[in-house]
Amino acid sequence: MEKQELTSPLLKKIWSLMPEGIRQTVASEPVIPAIAARAKKIAASRPDFVRSDQGQVVGIFPEKEIFYGPSSGLEELRDLVARFWTYAYKLKGKPGLSPFGLDKRHVAIVSGATEGLSIIMHLIAFRRNVGLMSLYWSNYKGIIRNAGGNPLVVELFDRDYRIDFKKLERTIKEKEISSLLINFPNNPSGDVLTEQEMSDLADLAERRDVIIVSDEVYNFIRYQGEPQSMLAFAPERTVVVSSASKEYLIPGARVGYVISADETFAGSWMPKMIRSFSSSPNVLGQRVLADILRKEVGDFEEGRPPRILTEVKKELRERCRLMLSVLKDKGFVLAGRDPDFPSGAISILARLPAGIEADDRAFVEKAIELEKFSAIPGSVFGAPGCLRFGYAGMPRGDIERLSGHLQVVLDHFRKNS
Repeated sequence: MEKQELTSPLLKKIWSLMPEGIRQTVASEPVIPAIAARAKKIAASRPDFVRSDQGQVVGIFPEKEIFYGPSSGLEELRDLVARFWTYAYKLKGKPGLSPFGLDKRHVAIVSGATEGLSIIMHLIAFRRNVGLMSLYWSNYKGIIRNAGGNPLVVELFDRDYRIDFKKLERTIKEKEISSLLINFPNNPSGDVLTEQEMSDLADLAERRDVIIVSDEVYNFIRYQGEPQSMLAFAPERTVVVSSASKEYLIPGARVGYVISADETFAGSWMPKMIRSFSSSPNVLGQRVLADILRKEVGDFEEGRPPRILTEVKKELRERCRLMLSVLKDKGFVLAGRDPDFPSGAISILARLPAGIEADDRAFVEKAIELEKFSAIPGSVFGAPGCLRFGYAGMPRGDIERLSGHLQVVLDHFRKNS
């Protein structure tokens, strides 16, 4: 790659972290997609143009055929995602971003947020230390290790749930951390950062030349305050990963996206990496999401809140409120920043009640053994002694039934303590 093409701090930093083999991938121009793009353009205006560049069978069962999509994703969907994020997170006119916010050049569609994270880590994590906040999705460590990186857990918050940025900066320096992977609203706790904390984190990333990989899959599911994206605070240091699975209830569609203020990263490097991972994202899933986002973006453009997300968030808030009532009645205490109500996301992280002499894994194992309920041990997120209850997948009747089932398991441990 020619030096002058590395025009932004993000590109320069990522290039410095890439293994040589991946540099070759992002610097080269794949021949087949280039030919296909030219051929498609000609065929659109020349019906007699003959295409023999396509690598799939066509015309035998036309009603069943689904063509390959572009490695970067369907153009309409990329445009819709860009417009949605510009409206939802007020990215228009932000320093470091286009005056008009994002457009399709800033979005790459991937096969779920997991593929997006995997590709990013292959770019930046090889033989590097990647910082994880102390409450982390359990897949993060495996994703980083699969890319040849070393995940290091960083205690982001102190006991009062404040961030000591001086201590964090010392840790980044001493541990030689080259990138931070953060997740807000957080899985499992629902925690969020304040605007001031996001601004301070952006300043720290610039001082230490650190990349922020911001997992924002739950971003619009906020119960307190306005949703914010790290992209608005550190556009030249941030790569955002998100998906359609949580907000729009279609996780099986496997549609996620990577967003960057740098169009070379999102529009050139990412598609080349996607091609080497999965060729192209799920076309059927993209069409489903595009149908949804047309309505949501239309609502924004007409000055209304997005109707589908508004309805989803309303129901999730009620399920969260009901789950909290059940847990507090049984002696559980929230383990996140807010002691009264999670700020967002789709799960509750709660400490086991006082007097229960069992670790979180043993508690869940017994609950399943007794065939009463399931939950996720908090230790897999770096929160031993806690349980994660995912209320989004539970109709209200199931949440109400949980109360009695919890009592059975609690009684078992109290009798045997």
